[in-house]
Amino acid sequence: MSDNLTRRDFLLYGGATIAGVTLGELGRRTLAAADARAAAWPSRGVETWATTVCRECAGGCGVRVRLMDGVPVKLEGNPLCPVARGKLCAKGQAAIESYYDPDRLVGPARRTARSGQPAWTRLTSTEAIALAAERLRQAIATPAGIVVLAADERGPLADAWTRFWRAANARLAWTPMPTAARLGPRLEVLTGAQGDPVFDLERATYVLSFGAPIVEDWLSGVWTQRSFGRFRRGSGHARGRLVQIDSRRSATARKADEWLAATVEQQVILAYGVASVLLRENRVDRAKLEPLAGNFDAFERQVTTYYTPDNVASATGVPVVTILRLARELASASRPLVAVNADAPAALADAVFTLDALVGAFDRPGGVFAKTGDPVLDRADAVEALRDVAAGRLRPKVLVFGDSSPLRALDAPADASAIAANCDFVISLSPYLDESAAIADFLLPVDVAIESWQAMLPATAVAADLVAVTRPAVPRRLETQDRAALLQSLGTAIGGSVEAACDWRSSEDVVGAELKRLARAARGTPYATTYETNWVRQLESGGWWASPADSEQEFVDRVLTVGGWIDPWFDPNQLTEALHAHGGLAFPIPESPPAVRDVAASPATSEEVALAADVVPAPVEPPRFPLKLFAFTPATVNPAGNLNQPALFELLGQPEGKPWRLWVELNPETAAQQDIANGAAVRITSAHASIDAVAVHVTGLPPETAALSFVPGGPTDGRWARLVGPDVRQLWGEDPASRPCAVRIARS
Repeated sequence: MSDNLTRRDFLLYGGATIAGVTLGELGRRTLAAADARAAAWPSRGVETWATTVCRECAGGCGVRVRLMDGVPVKLEGNPLCPVARGKLCAKGQAAIESYYDPDRLVGPARRTARSGQPAWTRLTSTEAIALAAERLRQAIATPAGIVVLAADERGPLADAWTRFWRAANARLAWTPMPTAARLGPRLEVLTGAQGDPVFDLERATYVLSFGAPIVEDWLSGVWTQRSFGRFRRGSGHARGRLVQIDSRRSATARKADEWLAATVEQQVILAYGVASVLLRENRVDRAKLEPLAGNFDAFERQVTTYYTPDNVASATGVPVVTILRLARELASASRPLVAVNADAPAALADAVFTLDALVGAFDRPGGVFAKTGDPVLDRADAVEALRDVAAGRLRPKVLVFGDSSPLRALDAPADASAIAANCDFVISLSPYLDESAAIADFLLPVDVAIESWQAMLPATAVAADLVAVTRPAVPRRLETQDRAALLQSLGTAIGGSVEAACDWRSSEDVVGAELKRLARAARGTPYATTYETNWVRQLESGGWWASPADSEQEFVDRVLTVGGWIDPWFDPNQLTEALHAHGGLAFPIPESPPAVRDVAASPATSEEVALAADVVPAPVEPPRFPLKLFAFTPATVNPAGNLNQPALFELLGQPEGKPWRLWVELNPETAAQQDIANGAAVRITSAHASIDAVAVHVTGLPPETAALSFVPGGPTDGRWARLVGPDVRQLWGEDPASRPCAVRIARS
């Protein structure tokens, strides 16, 4: 809390806010006045800088915070961070709005009424810890009595979170983030390599992308955009060519040299169709494949038999000549790369990695590497756990939200009230007025990113070992708590094995232990310039490993100052080594395409053909819901943090620039049939619900499909997030919104 703000002021505006638990207008103005008094004290403004880590996604980009007289005014990229090298995406730039969010939760509170108008009672930290610990203590003895959900992350602080809840006999689950870690299991099935894939985008000359949002937020957004820039500039080679195969005309599709519209199911068929052409025309290097072929012969027979260009064209709508051209372009490129979206289904990821194997992309520049060594964690899916709770299959006594990421997933239940109804008690640790706070009985808000100690493993993108580590950039603004300190206090109050699991007092202790471990490793270096980092890589490649500092304390101070640690040495042959140990490639054996299965299942007899010729077909009524609707989440949506950021709502990514409104993309011919003009208001209706949106014409979109933006938010969120509109997931009812939904669209 600001030094110029008394507790009397705090309690005054705390009682005058929305439900008594957020800052509100009076609180915002009071804190702003305190900041102004602090800034006006010196005769002239004093500029200082502090380092922190962006937590708006899993990328872990380094951030420099510009402070004027100690007041944060701007966020910039950290030029020493090997992920971002001084760059920052729109979400990172807007993160400062979370610190100043007028609807931030001011401190611990307990709901006094679940139904009707929400009513809350403010609590001191001591009262909150005691009450929460009592609830948890009662639930520990019950199997799955405690369910804990949070966004997936890796690092020392995430390990501390895991240790605490496992000691409390809790069922832990994590919301999968769109990172390379989600593709690791599929790469392991094919190659046996346990680790995350590293796509060397910047050194590729030809990229065939199956839904990968390369210019948006693929794997690690800022790193990908930097790599894409170098790929397009063609350092040392011609300008790279990008072919995007996607279900909608995304920002990546608009930037690509060519876009082919195909659903996810059709993308799987198309990938195997390209593989079939490569094999049938002998455009693979069989001499390299044979030593590591594995079940290659069985795979080749299946693909060349069923995935002929004609069959694939029939199933996907992509012309035969295009399929042939794609395969020949891929084979003729000097450094081809096949990419896939991180949240692609297993069948599509398998097909893409198979193509990479066929074109010789493994372990070569401009291809795919494996980064082994990071923990491969078998983690339960938080969204599945949430659906189990909503359906009554899981009834925990205490449900804990580390953040709101499970509630924002496409496949999460649209109606959160069923979740609260099937739990005795809900605790939210989010610092924001968001979806988890809306259904919580107990609010224990933790510090926001720039107020926190950080120690995390950034999402795999750079071919190196990284740990992003920083101290708080600014003092705590409100009565929130350090997350590790909160867990330690709960452990002390609960006692027993839970208390014993907490070998720390605060996040500072966890970060300090990690820094000491890195110092003892005597390798790598604190974040440094590109030249210095490459020099360390050369030294280590030659066998020279040395501590980067003269003392442990010097090492700790340097890492905290620059924002992280990197070991740039990387073994580029990890996939090849894993293949030798694995016994070769384990190619998937795909089923035949649907068009082939349908013909083979029910061939028409001569009698049926003759009978059909004499039958006058009955009139066919048009279907009630003729369109297949696909939902997508714009790149500027924060999957786990604060939604109440007005700058991002102006940058949602609509092709026609319609901020603050949901939009649906339609083929112009489909829209013309319903007399729907570009930019017109429309009503989308399914078997479950109806919502209003703005129509956007997209040339090239399949006529039978439509794409609808999904922007989390609603009436229970902050003042700006609640302006977005209805939850589009209600159109799917209880079905997952990651699948297509049958709808009709008409002018409203």
